[in-house]
Amino acid sequence: MKLFVTCMECLKELGHPSFEPIIADYYEEAIAVIECSRGHKSAFMLQSQKFEILLESGASALLEGYTIEAAYSFTAALERFYEFCIRVFYIKDGLNEIEFNATFKQMAVQSERQLGAFLYLYLQNFRKAYQVKKSIVEFRNRVVHKGYIPTLEEAEMYGAAIFDEICNVSKALKEAFPDQITKVIFSILRDRGKIVPQDMPRATSSGTMFFNLSNGDQKMSFKEVLANYKEAQEMIAGAVPYMKMLSKIVGTAADKTT
Repeated sequence: MKLFVTCMECLKELGHPSFEPIIADYYEEAIAVIECSRGHKSAFMLQSQKFEILLESGASALLEGYTIEAAYSFTAALERFYEFCIRVFYIKDGLNEIEFNATFKQMAVQSERQLGAFLYLYLQNFRKAYQVKKSIVEFRNRVVHKGYIPTLEEAEMYGAAIFDEICNVSKALKEAFPDQITKVIFSILRDRGKIVPQDMPRATSSGTMFFNLSNGDQKMSFKEVLANYKEAQEMIAGAVPYMKMLSKIVGTAADKTT
């Protein structure tokens, strides 16, 4: 996965942005370690949740025409969203974090167990049953278990169905448990911070552009969000050459004053 950033240490040193564009890679830990042309090393920790990252991965794959990869990412995004919901519910119930992690570890490798936990907790907290869409389950099984290669239209429809589910449930979560959501986000961010060397400067990034919990209620369709995401990617790509030119000018000016 990719993250577009500029060096925050340059901002501190120069008193203004360096404008140097940096496209940084990040993986499982959701931490991007960068080194700018002035030699500053720093870490960017994403605030994004795992399901948000996977949704964006699915959107990127879809835009590139990789339908199997898109379907797998969307599937994983929904499963990790169930986990996120379970974490919100456990904090709401005031359960011990160590005991929760020990319990969740026993079902971490089986998505069926996680879905079962989510279904019960959803019922307990919202007083109504959550209906798993049969079409999502059937399509997932075709791709995951039978190796089905979906068309671009099928992958987009699948992504849209999962996107709608996540939007609907996250809206209910934000209305009922906003404080608990914040605690989950900062708990995960705290854990990510433990991975970064203590002497390395760090900053946080909101991370994903395709879907972000910190945004207001999602009112756009999957197609609209996908189109906006594509446009944002194109704008970033188009801006990079100009930022590089501006960075050279700023760098030259800064060198003359030292």
